[in-house]
Amino acid sequence: MKHIADTGLLVAALDKSDRWHDWGAAQLRRASPFCTCDAVLVELGFVINDPVPGLKLVARGDLILDFDLAANLPRVLELLEKYHDRQMELADACVVCMSELTDACKIWTVDREDFRVYRRHGRGIIPCEFPQA
Repeated sequence: MKHIADTGLLVAALDKSDRWHDWGAAQLRRASPFCTCDAVLVELGFVINDPVPGLKLVARGDLILDFDLAANLPRVLELLEKYHDRQMELADACVVCMSELTDACKIWTVDREDFRVYRRHGRGIIPCEFPQA
């Protein structure tokens, strides 16, 4: 099964002040390596105000950059337009698209509100791992 990391998982794992830190750190230790995309790394660097920790996760093999935005641009644009009312971010569109490229996958995210609404392949529920509320 392909493990896909959304930004929230990585923020939680790296930011000790995050409300989901214990969950995120445990998931990163338990289920690595995670596949992700450049957009998630950029968003992570912005949220934690430092791009280095995310790049270090890539360097040590906990994260694998596994998405070609240029090759998947038409689908990413479709998703951004479909979920425009939810103000879908580029990182979320890329992660949803990643889930469409592999049937056996799961997304780790803290974003329960959006990922319960997003669909893959039109109407398919996206398998996700969320922290317990």
